[in-house]
Amino acid sequence: MSTTYTSLCKVTISHSYYASNICECMIYDASTETKSVFTKYGLVLRKTQSGFELYSATNQSIETYLNYITQVSGQTAFEFLGMTTDQNFYNFTNIPINELGVLTYISDQTVNDASSTSIQLKETFVEAASTQNALSITIKFEDIIRLQKTNNPIEYSIQLQARETQWIYYIINNTNQEYNQLEIESTDETIQFTKTAEITLQNGDKALPFSSQTTKIPLKNEVTYTFNLINTKKNIAGERKEIVMKGLPIPNPKNLQIQDDHTIASLIYVYI
Repeated sequence: MSTTYTSLCKVTISHSYYASNICECMIYDASTETKSVFTKYGLVLRKTQSGFELYSATNQSIETYLNYITQVSGQTAFEFLGMTTDQNFYNFTNIPINELGVLTYISDQTVNDASSTSIQLKETFVEAASTQNALSITIKFEDIIRLQKTNNPIEYSIQLQARETQWIYYIINNTNQEYNQLEIESTDETIQFTKTAEITLQNGDKALPFSSQTTKIPLKNEVTYTFNLINTKKNIAGERKEIVMKGLPIPNPKNLQIQDDHTIASLIYVYI
């Protein structure tokens, strides 16, 4: 005997840090209380590449079914949790720095976005003394009942944003080659790097810093912008530019530093 399942809702989670726009570092599951409801009342959680979907095997209307669950169990919502597999998530995601908490989403708190075919949930950062979860998603029964009457599939979306930081390249010359005039050229005219005075790093190396200054650049897991290290040579014929390094590396999200002006900077060390 085959069982027919009815879709209750679908949740997709995206993240602008990833080139795929999928939050690739998150594992989703139901809370302990919601798992208990699933077991008792024949609900199925199907995990997808970009989130999860919830199905029911009931022959009743969704309204009758969910109202019955509330009546006998006292539950009025499903709760889902997201646990990250990458501790750098707290660095490359645009959340309060150096604060412990959970990104929280509730189905009746939404963002108006006329261009979206899904219902975008509003983000709230809730501080917590300790937590194993990065995300908490609550889908209320009353919202499922209200929306399913439109006969359209219920799809919620969550959009996580990458942290934007000031990028600082430290150019360390470990060779005997002399560079007369170093600069960083960008393929994006809106991003310019300013050279400051040479400094001595903690390990004793001399480094020439190049900073994006007030321009904040979003962190990415793949190269989006191309920055080239250029040297200008001076000779009898005049000046000639040469590429010292084509395609400077992107920042590692673990290398963040809070500057004296409270700006968050990404530090990139480049040896030439």
